[in-house]
Amino acid sequence: MIIDAHAHADEFDVFGWYDPPEKVIALMDKAGIDISIVTTYADCPGPAPGLENLLRYVEAYPKRLIGFVRIDPKYGEKAIELFAEAIRNHNLLRGLKLHPISNVVKPFSPVCVKLLKKAGELGAPAFFHCGDRSLAQPLQIAKAAEKCPETTFICHMGGYFHAEESIRAAEKNKNIILDTSSTPYPNMIKKAVEILGPKRIVFATDNPAGDPISELEKIKMLKFPREAEERILGRNIAEIVHVQWEGN
Repeated sequence: MIIDAHAHADEFDVFGWYDPPEKVIALMDKAGIDISIVTTYADCPGPAPGLENLLRYVEAYPKRLIGFVRIDPKYGEKAIELFAEAIRNHNLLRGLKLHPISNVVKPFSPVCVKLLKKAGELGAPAFFHCGDRSLAQPLQIAKAAEKCPETTFICHMGGYFHAEESIRAAEKNKNIILDTSSTPYPNMIKKAVEILGPKRIVFATDNPAGDPISELEKIKMLKFPREAEERILGRNIAEIVHVQWEGN
């Protein structure tokens, strides 16, 4: 069983978004991926129907897709209530997505920390876009993780060129899990496993922006022991989002 911890689906012509779930699933099938965690490109609350789209996708493909709700913390209590209601009322929505570059909110700001603590209270992991620009640097997210030890954080392993910082942040904060997507150097994944252990790493592709076949090959080429590879390719994220694990 292979689970992709990071994928996207959304459709909103005004913003030029057109990545329907069928596109994502077709790419999953080519790579042999069983389940993907999807988020929208739109922040909620907002002008685009992000939450409505996400619900429609996961309900149409309940055996293939799990949703993480993308929230804009600037809306304060309204954002927290929207997120909490979505998690409580919809079984296929299992986590929070935060994109600090999009919402322009520091990960460690009080308004964001309050939302993150609510996620921890609900048992929902918080996935952060991480690593390529200001507001989404690994050490900024680590500062939020320090303030929210009850919440599980999932981050890019650097988002291109910040893998070393991401590993240091996760080494210091045991509630940070690293995803493997958009990491140009497979040996950095190996280093992360050596430092953090295989239970702290989850396979991810950033599908459809990332290519699931090549992202999967990064893991396969490192030839981890079977148990470690199984954990990275799905068992870890299955435990985090409460999916029944079916071994390979």
